[in-house]
Amino acid sequence: MDLEQFSTIVSGIGTCFGLISRVPQVYKTYKTQSANDLSDKTMGLNIIANSCFLFYTIVHEQYPIMLNCVSVIFLESSLVYMKHNFGKIKKSSSQTNLIDLEKINSDSES
Repeated sequence: MDLEQFSTIVSGIGTCFGLISRVPQVYKTYKTQSANDLSDKTMGLNIIANSCFLFYTIVHEQYPIMLNCVSVIFLESSLVYMKHNFGKIKKSSSQTNLIDLEKINSDSES
């Protein structure tokens, strides 16, 4: 196996990981309907960067990597949509601070 074949295999592996890299975050955000911790700026930069790289891959006809760029753009865009669609996110019990819990308990005892 020469270096060219090896680089093609490594590129294929990277493309596969790139295709699925954001899926766990999208799934978690959808299930919990919580996206407060996601940065709009980071997601926006990822979309812009992958859009630029997508243009490069189209010009150079690098189809496997092009698929990765489209995937990242789609997944990041879905995170942006969910973050703005969910609005004010409800806190899970692990995110409730102790002062709020004490107030809730004292209100229920009254």
